[in-house]
Amino acid sequence: MTLLMTGSHSLAELRDAICCVGDLQVCGEFSNAPDVVPEFISKDHYKSAFFFFEGVFYNDMRFPECQDISATTIEWAQSRNFPSYSQAKMEDTLLVDLKVKVGFPYLYCHQGDCEHLVIITDVRLVHLLLPSPAVKPQLFLMNVVLMKLDSLKVKLK
Repeated sequence: MTLLMTGSHSLAELRDAICCVGDLQVCGEFSNAPDVVPEFISKDHYKSAFFFFEGVFYNDMRFPECQDISATTIEWAQSRNFPSYSQAKMEDTLLVDLKVKVGFPYLYCHQGDCEHLVIITDVRLVHLLLPSPAVKPQLFLMNVVLMKLDSLKVKLK
C-alpha cells in the first residue's frame, strides 16, 4: 500500500488510511448462528495502536477505550538497560513534526500484535507558486494503487 500525504496530516490520519485485513476480522463465536451479522469488527473493538519512529512511541489515544500498548515494551527495554524511549499522542503529531530517515523501516502496531513496516520513501517541498494541497489536506490523502501490467508475448509463424 502506498499513500500520498502532506505534512499537515496527523499520524492518526495516517493510521486511519492504513488498510489491514486483521481489522476486518469478526470478534466472537458465531458457529451456532453463521447467518448472524456481527455487530462490530476487530477495528471497532480493539482501537489501540502505535507508530514507532526514531525512539518515540506515538500512541492512538483518541477513544476512551484506547490503552497505551507501548508501555509494556518501554518497561521491558528499561529493565534491560536499553536507551530510553519517549511517548506522544499520534493524534497530536503532524507528519511535518517527525524526524525520520527516508527509506528506513519504522513500525506500526495495532490490535496488540499485528505489526506492519512503514517506510517513508519520498519527501517533497511544495512550491509556493503552485496550488498547495496542504490548503485542503483532506483532498490530498490518496491511496495510490500500483497496477502491474503483464506483457503478452505472441509468437508469429
